[in-house]
Amino acid sequence: MTFEFKAAVSPNGQITLPADIAGQIPSGKELHIVLTWEAPTDNTSYRALGKKLNEASSYAAAAGAEETVYDSLA
Repeated sequence: MTFEFKAAVSPNGQITLPADIAGQIPSGKELHIVLTWEAPTDNTSYRALGKKLNEASSYAAAAGAEETVYDSLA
């Protein structure tokens, strides 16, 4: 079975299952837990990655990288 719900981590590091979901899980059953959360949109690492990708594509265009290895064999 699969359940999806929203929760938050408490100050002491706990995540609480909603009672209606907890009541459907058999006692002692092993669970597979996947946690996801939304990344901040102003994350500087995203901007740094974008800058590096832009620089790499600019360098490739300046170096004539649009030619492929197959073009050089012709």
